[in-house]
Amino acid sequence: MRSTILPPLGSPFQTPLPQECREDRAETPTMCEEATDIVKYGNPFTMDRLFVGLEPAWGGINAIEFTEHMPISFVSKLITARGDKRKMDRFKRTSHKHLVNLKEVFVTEESLILFYDKWEGISLREIQDLRPAFQLGEVEVATICFQMLQALQYIHGTLGINHGALHEEDVYIHESGDIKIAKIGESMAREFSPQEKSKDIQSILKIARQLLGLQGTSGGSGTMGLLAHDFTAAPYNTSIDQLLQSGFKSWSLSGDQASPYEIQCGALVPQTNQCPMHIG
Repeated sequence: MRSTILPPLGSPFQTPLPQECREDRAETPTMCEEATDIVKYGNPFTMDRLFVGLEPAWGGINAIEFTEHMPISFVSKLITARGDKRKMDRFKRTSHKHLVNLKEVFVTEESLILFYDKWEGISLREIQDLRPAFQLGEVEVATICFQMLQALQYIHGTLGINHGALHEEDVYIHESGDIKIAKIGESMAREFSPQEKSKDIQSILKIARQLLGLQGTSGGSGTMGLLAHDFTAAPYNTSIDQLLQSGFKSWSLSGDQASPYEIQCGALVPQTNQCPMHIG
């Protein structure tokens, strides 16, 4: 039975699956590796599963799965070279509060199809686009950095990889107020080097500077602004543990401490409609 496509929903999103996701026949992988708990072989869009396509894609998401008796999933298709034999054992199901968690990976001849937990949120890039009407302060940015660093500890330690592409557009503030880093499956698909983990840390510091509007060697104003500047100017060889222990002690922030951003940014999600469709 082929995947069922829902009729038009009267929303700005196109419901047919994007052409790159829809195939007249199932792609038959040439690889003969054995499937695992998370990695499967074949095209899920030709299976007895229900999808709604998004065109254009939203935040790298090509489709949403609404299969009965299964959790809603956001689906991303990553194009690969024909016959590209990636190390499938690098793909792991993730479980972390500050990640958009990876659930399944389907392997075809020319693609990897990644299934993620659903989320509703607004990206840090979209937050930036709201300036000057909406702007984050030092405490809010500190909370964001703290949660991103917690996610990075999990990525580097538990998963044993680096993210490799931490940008404002791939970091979301969930409707609950929690930070969610996206595209962890794409990170697993990339070749990586342990030496590149420091680049992830520097990417977080760069994001912090952008959110605070700090440029060059200029610092912020007041005590909090100066502390924020010192934190974001940490040297290249600074570790995550050093930032969490010394940097945040100076910034007087604990991981579970609530901040105004959790209320303000959480409220922005339904107001700005920054998700593929509202899902109850």
